[in-house]
Amino acid sequence: MDPLDRPIGFWLRHLHTLLETGLDELLAGHGLTRRHWQALNAPRYGADVLEVFEGAGQARADLVARGWTTPDGALTEAGRAAHTEIAEHVQRFRARTLEGLTDQQYADTVRTLAAMAGNLEAAH
Repeated sequence: MDPLDRPIGFWLRHLHTLLETGLDELLAGHGLTRRHWQALNAPRYGADVLEVFEGAGQARADLVARGWTTPDGALTEAGRAAHTEIAEHVQRFRARTLEGLTDQQYADTVRTLAAMAGNLEAAH
């Protein structure tokens, strides 16, 4: 079947499901959820980035209990070590997702999706 025989919505939804499932499985292997991973990354983006996610408070509490973060969200030495290890697995997952694509193809895809989203946002 030609990929163009299916609408873009099918491919967006299918890819979203594969990304979510794959990342959830990867993180579960480390006893984590997506919220835990976001909390481990929060120091890079500002701790307040987590406030928009449901379950962020519990993820933070879990990481404090593991000794990976301080109550204010800063990574401990153990947290930095865990983050480094898990980040390597996440990077391999992301690389597998992009296999066979050039950097330009990826950039064009992101720009195209952003333009489509912008078209629909402008309509509201």
